[in-house]
Amino acid sequence: MDKGTRRNILKTGYPRQRAVAACLTCRERKRKCDNLRPVCSSCERIGARCEYTRQDASSFDPASLQILEQLSVIEGLVRGIQPSTSFDFPTAAAISSHQEQQNSPADVHPLQNDLGPDTEPIVPSLNLEASRGSNTDRLLQWPIFDKVLSSLPRFKFFDSNSQEVFTYLDDAVRQTDAPGAHLSLTSSSGSVNISTDKSDIQQLVDSFFQRVNIKNPILSRQEVEEYCHQYYENGPQFNLETGLVLLICALGAVADEFNPLDMGQSPVSSFQTPSRLERLKLGHCYFTASEKRLGAAISRVDTLSIQCLCLAGIYHMYLIRPVQALRLFHAAGSSLQILLSTNSQYSVGGTSQLISSLFWTCSKSESEILAEMPLGIPALRDPPSQDSYPPPQQITRDKSNKWASSEEDSWFFLLSEIALRRITDQVAEIVTKYIDSKIRYQQGQRIEDLVPIVAEFESQVETFRQLLPEAIRFHDVPEPASTEWQQYSRGRYYRVLELMHRPFVFTAIHEPSCSPAVQALAKKGLENGLKYLQHSQASHRHHGLWLQLRNQLRIASLLLAASTIPHLTMPDGWYGGISKTLATLDYWSWEFPSCKSYTDVILALSASSSGTMEERTPMSY
Repeated sequence: MDKGTRRNILKTGYPRQRAVAACLTCRERKRKCDNLRPVCSSCERIGARCEYTRQDASSFDPASLQILEQLSVIEGLVRGIQPSTSFDFPTAAAISSHQEQQNSPADVHPLQNDLGPDTEPIVPSLNLEASRGSNTDRLLQWPIFDKVLSSLPRFKFFDSNSQEVFTYLDDAVRQTDAPGAHLSLTSSSGSVNISTDKSDIQQLVDSFFQRVNIKNPILSRQEVEEYCHQYYENGPQFNLETGLVLLICALGAVADEFNPLDMGQSPVSSFQTPSRLERLKLGHCYFTASEKRLGAAISRVDTLSIQCLCLAGIYHMYLIRPVQALRLFHAAGSSLQILLSTNSQYSVGGTSQLISSLFWTCSKSESEILAEMPLGIPALRDPPSQDSYPPPQQITRDKSNKWASSEEDSWFFLLSEIALRRITDQVAEIVTKYIDSKIRYQQGQRIEDLVPIVAEFESQVETFRQLLPEAIRFHDVPEPASTEWQQYSRGRYYRVLELMHRPFVFTAIHEPSCSPAVQALAKKGLENGLKYLQHSQASHRHHGLWLQLRNQLRIASLLLAASTIPHLTMPDGWYGGISKTLATLDYWSWEFPSCKSYTDVILALSASSSGTMEERTPMSY
C-alpha cells in the first residue's frame, strides 16, 4: 500500500475475542463461518439452510455484551422520541374547506387544538413528506425570497404525485449528457485499463474499505477477499462476482482520503489537481467495465445483486450524479423488498446483519435524494421488523484481522446515522407543518407554543450525542473532526439543531414584532447553521457530497435572508460562511454544472443583503 492510501486504523476500547461457534452447515462442510445471524454469508451464497446451536447471552464475550447494551440504549432513545407537547394539524378535508370558511365570523383556524375527529396528532414515524417539506426548494419559497429571486429562471419537473414543481435549481432537469466524457478532455495521459495484478487490485480494495465501506458497511472483508481470489485466478469474468470487484475498485479509485485539516483550507481549482483527474479516470475505467456485468443484477434477486446495485448508486453519488444514483438505489431497494417478501429466512424478527445493513443503506440513500428531489416514491418503506436495526457483527479479532476494529466502529456509525435520521424526521414533521400553515393561512399557532417542544428535541439530541461511542463522538467547531465518522455525525447534528430552530428564524424574518425570546432562538438557529458551513469540507469527495452542497446552499440562503432584517442579530463571521459556500460551489462546478444555478441564488440574495463591508470580507475557514 502506498503512502497515499496508508491510514491508521482506529482502535476501539472493546477487546474482542474470537467469534463463538460456526453454524451447523459450515461445520459439516468444514468452511469458515462469519457467524452472521440468522443466515451466515456462506449459507446465504449457496442457498443452504443455516442453523446454529442454541446460545444464551452468557456465550458472548464481554465486548459483545457491552456493544449489545449500547445498542439497546440508543434504540430505546430512538423509539422514545415523541415530544410531550404536540400540535394538531389540518387534514386534507380541513385544508380544502378553508377557503369556504375564511370569511365566516365564526372561523376557527385549522391549527387549533379542538378541531374534532378529522384531525390527528403527529405520530412519530419515518416521514419522507416531512423531509421534503423542509428541503431547499421549499425554503426558497418563503415569502421573503419571492421578489429577490424573481429575476432567476425557474425549472419545471413533475413530482411523485404528477404535480408541477418549479425550482431555481436545475439538477433535477439537467443531467450530465455523457458521464465521464469530461475526463478525456482534461487529461493528457495515455489510456487507462483495468488491472488483474494483485497488488493493484489490493491497493484499490484497501482504499474502498478505508474510505467507503466504513460508512456503508454492506460488505465483509472476508467475502470480498474470496471474490478477489477468484478474480486473480481466473481474470475478469462476465459474472456478478467480477462486477462486484470492479465496482469496489472504481470506488477505491475515486474516494478521497479524509484529511481533518481540509476543513480550514480554501479549495484550489480542481483543474490544478492532476492526480485527482487520474483517479477519476481510473475509477471511470473500472466502473465502465463493471457496467457490462450489471445486467445480471437487474434480473437476479439475491444479496450479491443488491450489493452491486447499491455500490453502483454510491459510485454515482461520489461523482455528484444524484438522478443516476437514485435509479440504482431504487433498483436495489426493489430487489431487496422482493427478497424480504418471498424468503422465509428474513421473516419478522429474523433479519440478518447483512440484510439489515443493506436495508438501511439503500433506504437512507434513496430517501435522502427523494427528500430534495421528489421524483418518485421509495422502493423501501418500513423496516422488515421492529427489531431490524443492524445487529453487531460477530468479528474474529486476532493478529490476522487488522480490520476488526474498523468494521466494528462502522457498525456503530451506521446505527448512529439511523438514530439521528429518525430524530431529524420527527423534527422535520413539526417544522414543516408549522411553517406551511403560516404561509398558507397567514396566521397560526403561537410560536411560543413551539418553545417547549424544541427544548425537548434539543435535549434528546444532546443525550444522543453523549451516547456516541468514542470513535464517533465529536468536538464542536472550530476543532476539526479526526475521522469521517465524526465529520458526518457532526454535520447531521448541526443540521438538526438548525432545523428545529427554523420556525423561529421564519417568524423573526416575516414578523418584525416578534418577541426578544423568539429573536434569541432564531439567532441560535442561525448560529448552528453557520457552524455547519464552517464544519463542511470544501474539496472532500464523499457519498453525501451532493447533499452537502444542497445543505450549504439552504443555510447560506437562510443567513442572507436573515441579514436583511434589522432587529435580527447575525452570528459573528456569518459572511465568511457565505464565502466558503461560494468557493465550494466553484470548486465542484467543473464536475457538477448545476452548481451555477446554486451560485446564482446566493449571488442574487447577496446583492440584497445588508451586510457591512467588514462582514463581506472573505474570512479564513
